[in-house]
Amino acid sequence: MNEAGGTIIIVLDEIDTLGDDDRILYSLPRARAQDYVEDHVFPSIIGISNDLQWRDNLSPKVKSSLYDDSVLFSPYDATQLQQILRRRAAKAFRDTELIPIDELGADGDPDGTVVEIDQSGQEYLFRSSVLTDDVIPLIAALSAQDTGDARQAIKYLRKAGELADKHGDDWVGAEHAREAQALVEREAVVEAMREMTTQAHLALAALTALELSGDAPVRAKPIYGVYKSVASRIDADKLGQRRFKDHLRELDMQGIADGEKVTAGSIGGPAWEYQLQVDTDIAVEVLKDTARFADIDFERISADRPSA
Repeated sequence: MNEAGGTIIIVLDEIDTLGDDDRILYSLPRARAQDYVEDHVFPSIIGISNDLQWRDNLSPKVKSSLYDDSVLFSPYDATQLQQILRRRAAKAFRDTELIPIDELGADGDPDGTVVEIDQSGQEYLFRSSVLTDDVIPLIAALSAQDTGDARQAIKYLRKAGELADKHGDDWVGAEHAREAQALVEREAVVEAMREMTTQAHLALAALTALELSGDAPVRAKPIYGVYKSVASRIDADKLGQRRFKDHLRELDMQGIADGEKVTAGSIGGPAWEYQLQVDTDIAVEVLKDTARFADIDFERISADRPSA
């Protein structure tokens, strides 16, 4: 930084992953005062995060050092996502193009096209012989209703094209888009399950066993009993019941399980029932691919579970 001089902007993507170790956020704004850098260097930080509450976990001294300001980027709406998708489609699909209107000439025929205006005011015509008229609006609407994330919308479009190619179709339509959405969501859930910790896998295994035995939806206490049985089988540590419930709640937040408050518990607190939100076949497949669970017979676990 001393060699470069001037204003040095340090960008920390996913800044919330710093966790409890936020010393760098204290040191950088005070770098000149602490003689870490020379007087002609002016460090500043841009932090990027999807967690709107990440700043709440910073220590008081860090908060006082940052003098920070926030810029919130709203999710894309359906119209914006359509513009992004048309540009990607023009590069990705054959017989698909986005043409500046002034390049069409006097004989240019705009029929059957979508007119788009970019930030500079340039007008474009979108034409495609392989994308049906409804596929891009549908994908944009699906993504806008869910996350408003351009990456998600692009993934849907790419997957829709792959499905059309796989099926031997000469066009990509709404049916491919809807199938793509289901497959992408399934892949996301499977990936999330694969990346879970051993204790989270144990909670998933216990709930899966009860789902297979027809006992779900089921309260946390019976799930905990099966959890302890599976933990013994794979020689894993057993958490206390309170900490175990945290893993059930995490499965709920990830959309892998569904937790529903039913009545007051025996000591006055809320009682919850849980059931899987994914197919049991998928849950078993993911667990079986994990070495420690490869030999577990999930359909027999609940039959001989110990009392909780």
